[in-house]
Amino acid sequence: MIFAYADGASRGNPGPASYGVAIVDESGSLLASFGESLGEQTNNYAEYQGVIAALRYLIQNHQGANVTIRLDSKLVIEQLSGRWKIKHPQMRELAAEAAKLLRNFKVALEWVPREQNTLADAAANRALDLGDFSSEPAVKLNLSAVQPKSVRAPRQVTEPTTIVVVRHGHTQHTELGLISGSNGEDPTLSELGFSEAKLTAIAIQRLLASFELPELASVHHSTQLRTTQTANAIAEALKLPIAADTRLREIGFGNWEGISMEEVDSKYPAEVASWRGSTSLAPSEGEAVVDLEVRVLSALDELIEKNRGSSVAIVSHMMPARAIAKRALGAATSVHWSLQFNPGSVSIYRFFGQDLAEVFCLNACEHLLVG
Repeated sequence: MIFAYADGASRGNPGPASYGVAIVDESGSLLASFGESLGEQTNNYAEYQGVIAALRYLIQNHQGANVTIRLDSKLVIEQLSGRWKIKHPQMRELAAEAAKLLRNFKVALEWVPREQNTLADAAANRALDLGDFSSEPAVKLNLSAVQPKSVRAPRQVTEPTTIVVVRHGHTQHTELGLISGSNGEDPTLSELGFSEAKLTAIAIQRLLASFELPELASVHHSTQLRTTQTANAIAEALKLPIAADTRLREIGFGNWEGISMEEVDSKYPAEVASWRGSTSLAPSEGEAVVDLEVRVLSALDELIEKNRGSSVAIVSHMMPARAIAKRALGAATSVHWSLQFNPGSVSIYRFFGQDLAEVFCLNACEHLLVG
């Protein structure tokens, strides 16, 4: 049995805040003690961060153990037990994060009087007065070296991956307003499109530097011609490795390929009416949005996992760009119809695994405003 004592402190509530954690075994031996200052926060925020930090430490060092979490906060114990409702949105987010971590253990939640939580209380006060600490070099705070910029975001243990999403440059179909998916013709970039691709390479470097994000390490692209050409221009300009992935192809529009939306509305009114706003219906001979999401997000998750601490580019199409934005924003299905990505545009996200993302820019295209 492992006992995790956690406590939060906030001088002013809200005010300068910290958490402290003490990990103890059945014999009463102290296995680890650590704490972290949290800036200006409430006491409840600090209490939850203490629980989360304790669980992250246990996942890394005592996976599968029987665990008792001991707190002197009746509120947090009752909320995590599901007996008390959580009204505050931020506390709901933190409770959800803690609940997810709790599923890794056979766990008991136990309230203790403050006088029985002195180790964690002392750790919290030490962190508040002296800054972050751990009781031994091997005991880290188990947090990613890079944290979300927002102080409201839950602290993260996963090193982030920066994903730069580029929509391909203009093609003749784009310029004529024709539907161009993955079932019909595979048009080449137009003269404008090739120019956009070169400008986009420069813009990616500038944007990453301005956001203080890692330089681009590789370029991954849809196997369609327009994305391949755009990706090649970026990779050549930045001297980067390049890889094709069929999962990043545009959605298949079936019988609608190569014609305008006005013509589709005229020829297939009932089909279009059913399709609009639905993610499960597909155009005749085409692909449903839910199926697009499965393949695109599979590719995205692999890139996130394999490129922690780095930046990689995805050169793709409108609908894959929307699927990635939906994941990053934690948004509703309506994103598939409301977000627009211009040809040659750049969107930048920082993913902490699959659970949290930061959005640095969406559809940035000021680099295309030349001449």
